[in-house]
Amino acid sequence: MTFSARQQLCLMTLLISSVSLSGCGDPPHFEGQYIGTLGDQCMPGSGLPAALDMHLDIRVDDPEKRNPSYVARLRTSAFGEFPVSAPGTVDGDQLVFEFDKDEVRGWTGYQPQLLVVMTLEPHAGKEGHLWMSAFSLTALDARTESANIETVTLEDLAERTPANILGKHGLCLAPAT
Repeated sequence: MTFSARQQLCLMTLLISSVSLSGCGDPPHFEGQYIGTLGDQCMPGSGLPAALDMHLDIRVDDPEKRNPSYVARLRTSAFGEFPVSAPGTVDGDQLVFEFDKDEVRGWTGYQPQLLVVMTLEPHAGKEGHLWMSAFSLTALDARTESANIETVTLEDLAERTPANILGKHGLCLAPAT
């Protein structure tokens, strides 16, 4: 074996080792408090639709687990605070939360049951930031036969808002300060 062939073999071995070890990296880190921000640059400011003007608090459910699960609390300007979510489902680099807020009947009015489903993923360009790449809000009214009043998705909100509100990958969630 010539010297250059030996170097090529070593280089190939090193390359294969580094590629195989890169798959063993830590899963993305989602824990923290986040707020909805504007555009791809994740700028704070006003202008978000009330349903997306939010504060999201994500916590590790059991930090002792090798692959911990996450729970979250969601508060929006439009609908107030939701109960703590069921544990989030981690799928690769995505974390999916489902929130369910019971209907409220009272002397002053009625608020239907609300279901929110959101998909979060790390923001590759900004450390500590997340993308909300999918979002749906469904209002259910048990008083009606069909029960489903309306479902609003991230795409629906993007059509109803100015172009700079959402980024290319959805809503940017920045760390709350």
